[in-house]
Amino acid sequence: MGLKRTIYVFFLLLPSFINFYFDRKRYMQDQDVSRYYDKMRSHAKKMVDRFIKLGPAFIKLGQLLSVRADVLPQPYMDEFYRLQDQVPQSPFDLIEKELNEEYGDYRKVFDSFEQKAVNAASLGEVHEAVYKGKPVVVKILRPNVKKIIDEDVKTIKELLPFASLIFGRIFRDTLETVVDQFYETVQDEMDYRKEAENMKLLKKYLENYDYVVVPEVIEEVSTKRVLVMERLNGIKITDVSELDKAGFNRKSLAYKISRVYLGMVLKMEIFHADPHPGNISVSKDGKIIIYDYGMVGSMSRDLRDKMIWLYMSLAEKNPSEIREALVEIGALDPFANSYVIEKGIEMALKEMEGFEVSEADVRMLMYIANRVIYRFPFRLPKDLVLYLRMGLLLDSVCRTLDPDFNFLRILPNLMREEGLIREYYIFRVKRLYQRISKAIDISLRLPSLMQERYQLEISRERESGNKRSIAAGFVFGVIVAAVIFFLFHL
Repeated sequence: MGLKRTIYVFFLLLPSFINFYFDRKRYMQDQDVSRYYDKMRSHAKKMVDRFIKLGPAFIKLGQLLSVRADVLPQPYMDEFYRLQDQVPQSPFDLIEKELNEEYGDYRKVFDSFEQKAVNAASLGEVHEAVYKGKPVVVKILRPNVKKIIDEDVKTIKELLPFASLIFGRIFRDTLETVVDQFYETVQDEMDYRKEAENMKLLKKYLENYDYVVVPEVIEEVSTKRVLVMERLNGIKITDVSELDKAGFNRKSLAYKISRVYLGMVLKMEIFHADPHPGNISVSKDGKIIIYDYGMVGSMSRDLRDKMIWLYMSLAEKNPSEIREALVEIGALDPFANSYVIEKGIEMALKEMEGFEVSEADVRMLMYIANRVIYRFPFRLPKDLVLYLRMGLLLDSVCRTLDPDFNFLRILPNLMREEGLIREYYIFRVKRLYQRISKAIDISLRLPSLMQERYQLEISRERESGNKRSIAAGFVFGVIVAAVIFFLFHL
């Protein structure tokens, strides 16, 4: 089965990889890819279709690849970004078998259970039910999905050496890192006990946001493979016609969603990393309901501080500070040409603000960028992959709600309302203190370093003097020997 699957995957994806090879080469070498964009997008669509055909492991891998600018050219990222986790539901007799393995006889646990799934994803599916007279939703892991994922990850790793032959060792190593991270993420998603913990933790954190609702977990009937939670119905966040009919202010909803996700990222231990339209809805009383906590991200305290610095630099529209923050976060090569990066950031900020950037300026910047050592100086640290995916999904949701949505314009207000400006100044004070401490440490060590240098110079002088003395003695001895020899042979 393993070898047969590997051969099948190889030949199914081979045409896409050949197209990808030439597309990536063209993208890296040519300044103007606009003339190739549609063709590259068409190739990317075929690749995405093949990923969907290959099943859950490839769907999940494709979702992570959608933010990897170090792997995919932009047209491919645009297509992979649209890769949604929607597949047909499993036959209900297989779902019944799973439920009975968990509960004995699931019909004795639930008052009623709907056979038709309300949502079917690659790893699990969701059914409506009634438990002790209370409407609930039941999330069930798909039959044999763990075995399927394990086998496909093994297949992917067996195919990675071919990537090395075609694209080189560095590209293969990057892909291997992506696959390892994907496998780690998907393992967590397949353990519903972890998802239940995520829900309880974020429910506690989000209590201060009175306009956000997290479903309650029904713990006594939730297991590793089955998650039961209260049923909260609402209007899908991107169903603008229904939202308008209900009289909701879509601009206000976009602002509120941006605020709560900014708060999660910069103030909490974990954040909801999968805000696609199917996971957010609006209740009748205007509250934002967030579903599906299988995919969550986290940042260290140090990284969150640096992200606050980056956000404040964006709010202040300071290209130099933005560049420095990106370097500290690990998202930018420290040796990249600072002029090119800052000029590029300045142009991006203008564009985000709605100002037109002249074509001459763009051409000038690309001319310089193509001649610096680091043509692609941006990197994507592992800790930021889920964050970036979350940000792209969220931006799409907010723009659907409010076509004029501009994150940069509302950022200063969001930072102030979340109390992050104070955090920012505390961070800057700490940074200043660290720099002063380092400077004092160097200044205190300076006399001893100078002394060591002085001693080294003295030693070198003595060594040099000794060598000169030895050389002089040797020359004098040769001369004396020659004179004696000459006198005795007259």
